[in-house]
Amino acid sequence: MANVSRLFFCGAFLGVMLAVMPAVAVDDPYLKMLEAEAAATELDSDGQLKKQDNRKKPATSLFSGRSTLEGEDLPKGLGQQEFEALLEKNFFGTYAFFRKLNSTDKNTVYHRYSKADKPDLENVRQNVMSLLKR
Repeated sequence: MANVSRLFFCGAFLGVMLAVMPAVAVDDPYLKMLEAEAAATELDSDGQLKKQDNRKKPATSLFSGRSTLEGEDLPKGLGQQEFEALLEKNFFGTYAFFRKLNSTDKNTVYHRYSKADKPDLENVRQNVMSLLKR
């Protein structure tokens, strides 16, 4: 009898956990970003990914004087809030690590970006990762 109630309890617990897990995954922002990216993906008749020109992306209206982003170059002269919004909007993977930094390290990354003669994404990424590893 004890084995039957233990088996029932384990089955009920497993059922509740399986019911709750998909609900948690639906609210995941990273999962939503991946789903949006997958929805925007186009395949050719052979089922291969169509080539897309990702070199120029329209920037948001927040960056009114800077209409496009080319390659890995970042626009120069952004304020700190604009810089963070640019990372979040256009380089979410980098932003996901950037937001884990404490405020001092975030200020350091922004300061290095703002002082660079030609700011580029690779330097920002390296700065973020080196500060995270400390």
